[in-house]
Amino acid sequence: MVQNRRNEPKSLLDMVVIIKYIVLSIVFSLAIFGLREVVMYALSLSPTKQVGNGILTLYEIHNTGAAFNLFAGQTEMIITASFIALAIIAFAVLILSTKLTQTAISGMSLLSSGILMNMIERLSHGYVIDYIYCNFAPTFPMFNIADVMIVFGALGIVMSLFSKNRS
Repeated sequence: MVQNRRNEPKSLLDMVVIIKYIVLSIVFSLAIFGLREVVMYALSLSPTKQVGNGILTLYEIHNTGAAFNLFAGQTEMIITASFIALAIIAFAVLILSTKLTQTAISGMSLLSSGILMNMIERLSHGYVIDYIYCNFAPTFPMFNIADVMIVFGALGIVMSLFSKNRS
């Protein structure tokens, strides 16, 4: 008799993948928080900081929108979209756990952490604090460490989809 997948207990491998995702997400979230706190402390001492021989400048702006300031002022909608994105990622990890590569797990953890930390800022302040400006690309929008994690997370997921060594 074939048992329904919903009634089957998760295998040990499934649980290991899920725990790996959770632990990585916590570590990445703490890293984002810690780096943000260091930058905010540095900016409290001086409103602008040059980094990397002037490649980057750190200063604080408040972004009420999402990527590239899209949907500016629509904080509730962005928070709702963040909750939905986090739920979809968590659901995907639960459903696909044994099919996920290490790159996919890392990518999903990075993506989740970035979304979560930006969402927490929106919930607590009503905006996200962006503080990295690229002097070498003056028209590029400012961003923060959580945004970097989101981009690298998305790249990790895409890389895992096209990887030839999928498990």
